Amino acid sequence: MKSASVFVIVLMIILSSCSHKNEAMELSWDFFTSLSDSTYGKPGDFYPKYDSLGIDAKSDVVDIEESDITEKNDTITVRCYNNYTNSEGTFKQDSVTLFITRNEDKQFYIFDSKGLIVMDKDVEWFGTVTGAFGKKQPNDQTLAKRIDQVKDMMFEKYIEVRADLATKVKIANWSWETSYSGDAHGEGRVVNNLDYAISGVRYHVNYFDRQGDFMAEDNGSISKTLYPGEKYNFTFWSSNAKYPHTANLRLEFSDNMILKIIKEQNYTGKEFKDYLEKKK
Repeated sequence: MKSASVFVIVLMIILSSCSHKNEAMELSWDFFTSLSDSTYGKPGDFYPKYDSLGIDAKSDVVDIEESDITEKNDTITVRCYNNYTNSEGTFKQDSVTLFITRNEDKQFYIFDSKGLIVMDKDVEWFGTVTGAFGKKQPNDQTLAKRIDQVKDMMFEKYIEVRADLATKVKIANWSWETSYSGDAHGEGRVVNNLDYAISGVRYHVNYFDRQGDFMAEDNGSISKTLYPGEKYNFTFWSSNAKYPHTANLRLEFSDNMILKIIKEQNYTGKEFKDYLEKKK
């Protein structure tokens, strides 16, 4: 009689576990379906903190096997493969893990995940060289916060490099005139006072009439790598500006140029730790 009672208890535990796995699988299916079709619910209905990830995840087909669903204490872990086509038209298959538990109303919900976030390559690179990302990535909720910190740190670096360019890469002198046909043309001299070489510098010219009203603009590239301390003469010809009265010339530094400079600098891997200390 005692062995029969034990058998019943074990059977009830097994059945309860199977029931939990079925509910977890159904919740997971509903969540992935909501990523492409919100008819029966939004992602946040199944994963309340989904919006905090700051992503727009996609899903066409998800593969979930019952053998990949495990239960430990109050958490059910669902491992699956999310199949989708990204915005570039490339087929992707991401290994995704969902962590599921019950809320106060005893309803299952997703409280964390791993693998839903696909990082921007530049952010991933910067986070890696500065020590923010290690070989093993954390779960998505932690990773999302870390990515925000890396983006803030990267923006500060961007501002720093841009400020250096604006103050140390200068037009030493320039002049312009009009041709017989009224086209504006001229030359300028740029100097690189930085302690590293740069390339991809652009110039922008604005032209104005006698009343000071804007007439036309022109731009172009300085097609030479400028080494530290180097001065270089460049010319420009603007056929779209006929007999302008005044003009101004400035240098421009594109985002791609600044990113290239950031990537060419040296890093110790301790920058992120120092950044967090500075923010305290």
